[in-house]
Amino acid sequence: MAKKLTTARVPRRERVAFWNQAVSETFVDLGCIAGNDADSIEGEIDVRSFGGLQVSTVRSTAQLVTRGRSEVAAARCDAGYLVGVQTRGRCVVTQDGRSAEIAQGSLAAYDTQRPYRLELLGEFEQVVVQVPRLVFDRMRAPETLTARAVEGAGVGSVFLSALGSLQHVDDQVGPAIASSMAQGLEHLLLAALAPLDADAGSARRRLIEAHLEEHLRDPSLSVASIAAALHLSPSSIHRTFAHDGDTLMNQVWNRRLDGAYRDLAQCPKDVTLTQLAHSWGFANSAHFSRAFKARFGAPPSQLRHPRIR
Repeated sequence: MAKKLTTARVPRRERVAFWNQAVSETFVDLGCIAGNDADSIEGEIDVRSFGGLQVSTVRSTAQLVTRGRSEVAAARCDAGYLVGVQTRGRCVVTQDGRSAEIAQGSLAAYDTQRPYRLELLGEFEQVVVQVPRLVFDRMRAPETLTARAVEGAGVGSVFLSALGSLQHVDDQVGPAIASSMAQGLEHLLLAALAPLDADAGSARRRLIEAHLEEHLRDPSLSVASIAAALHLSPSSIHRTFAHDGDTLMNQVWNRRLDGAYRDLAQCPKDVTLTQLAHSWGFANSAHFSRAFKARFGAPPSQLRHPRIR
């Protein structure tokens, strides 16, 4: 199914309002302001749905597009991610404090559930693909992939070529074939984003590791507290450590036990095992003793320095 929205048949004084309504209905609630000190926006949007994906081609004059906190809060449903492929002109994408300039043949993604800004510099054409959130959730660090340019080379060029071909497929193609082709396009997009995801995943792991080091002895340390402190989602934290063969919190407990083991030989004699357990974030000394024995083969009372009673 395809449709076309255009300002050509709208009185000039009404075109900015029409354009704001058109882009909001096509994508998500947005605010558009004419660029280059113009008093109007001239543009058109070709919208096509294909195998569960919406692919829209936007051609227009310069403008500033914003999605603020109020629009995000008022959203009734999750529109997932938008991927803008610049086919003419230039665009600066800003989200989460990052900005990326995309020129012809490049692309960038942005998350509709967080505020973002698009500055379209001069007349332009951009193909916008609306991608379900679950597709991006396959990546290790999806929240770090937005507002980062992917150049039209390597896998990126394959994605651009496939996207261009998809737009010319007959509308009468069967739903099963359309769905398979759309899934293939999603896989190519993830492959194009993979280098960014690898870099972001490593950086995020270093960030989490530094937080663990600083708060290892804090009894309130949890995946939820780490997520809140670092502005990450709990699922993204789990994905970061998914290949370690153990959960993050089990690793935290083992690091605490290793620290307590090292301290056994250095504690002053008036420090009790309960105090030692509490100093390493264990609220229950009995649990500490059981966990210690499971890890080291003997309870902490048997491994204490002879000076400690």
